[in-house]
Amino acid sequence: MILGRAWNVLSPLLNSAMYGVIFGLLLKTSRGIDNFIGYLIIGLVFFGFMSQGLNGGAGLIQSSKGLVSSFKFPRAALAFSLTTKNFLQNIVPALVAIFFGLVFQYPDVLKPSAFLVIPIFVLMHVFSCGLSLVVARITAFIPDLKAILTFVSRAWFYTSGVFFSVDRFTSNATAQAILELNPAFYFLQSARGVVLYSELPSLKVWAYMFASAFGMLAIGIIFFWRAEARYSNVR
Repeated sequence: MILGRAWNVLSPLLNSAMYGVIFGLLLKTSRGIDNFIGYLIIGLVFFGFMSQGLNGGAGLIQSSKGLVSSFKFPRAALAFSLTTKNFLQNIVPALVAIFFGLVFQYPDVLKPSAFLVIPIFVLMHVFSCGLSLVVARITAFIPDLKAILTFVSRAWFYTSGVFFSVDRFTSNATAQAILELNPAFYFLQSARGVVLYSELPSLKVWAYMFASAFGMLAIGIIFFWRAEARYSNVR
């Protein structure tokens, strides 16, 4: 590839430009949102960190079947190694998103609250790891579900408030409450809040994010481990 690692910077910028034109300029979803460009780029990039668990877990066992069938080791290590790799690779895109998000609200730039994005970034990857464990087991035995995950990922994207404010489009309090049960909504809102608006998540939101992240990890480990003996037979 000619540009190589430059895509770590170019990819989030090009995605943000595309969605910014379509939704911000043409569909006017930017109304009522301060620093919409920063709001959008952080939403797009940070949502991608969580969706990696959904997409990366699909077919994880099949892609590692040579290793799985040849050696005895905790198969969950495959998901942990994938998450660790993603975590390290996502540091640069996260910094790029934060930098450009702050550029578009100059001179009101970096404030101490922005450093709280670090634990939010970590919790996102914990959640992603748990999700990848669940998806890895399901797709190991029902490979056809990998096709359905494309639609699941897209639906999750459009219901997480990535490029619009959820309360702007929801007049029904019940529907809004259901949407806000989505962990991605709180992760994204919290990341934007601490970086762009100096808004600290409440203790309730922190508790929800911790419970979502480590709850998903615990569910993923147990669910994945219960089929441990069967993975070596996956074709």
